[in-house]
Amino acid sequence: MRLVHAISATLFFALAACGEATAPTEADAQPAGAATAQGGDVTSAERSAILTALQLRSNGQGQVQNDCGEMVTPQFTVADLGSGPGRVIAFSIGGGPNMLTCYGDGALTTFMRQNNGAWGEIWRGSPGGAIVLSTQHNNGNDIATGGPGFSFPVSEWNGTTYVSANRTVADSALGDARFIPN
Repeated sequence: MRLVHAISATLFFALAACGEATAPTEADAQPAGAATAQGGDVTSAERSAILTALQLRSNGQGQVQNDCGEMVTPQFTVADLGSGPGRVIAFSIGGGPNMLTCYGDGALTTFMRQNNGAWGEIWRGSPGGAIVLSTQHNNGNDIATGGPGFSFPVSEWNGTTYVSANRTVADSALGDARFIPN
């Protein structure tokens, strides 16, 4: 069954990369409050501080060790989750050759936010990564974990961090959602 999910996820993300997914592009008008990319790139100082906060060390090629002991290249993506969380950086790390046994059917995605000069984790999702929804709580976009599938658990911004909303969102309701990293 995991193989079927892995093939489905791979196909979905391949189609998304080709522009065939339902997630909007920058040219599409988005409803008020929808997540959009923030200006600015992730700086090397931010990357280093985030790795330190996550207790990870990179090698000379920028790779870090995943939970399965494999050296992989992480991704850092600036994401706008609304005015509540402010500037957030998504840290995503996949599995290497053992991806399915390391993080399930997708990557591990962690949203990091700087607060009082220190970077801290405000949300973590695995497998499948983050799906940023247009719905909001406390001026922060709701986040679903996973993709693709039947339904996904949702987290809400409580003003400090993301917590379980004790609800799910169906695949069919993801038309205006955005997958991170995009």
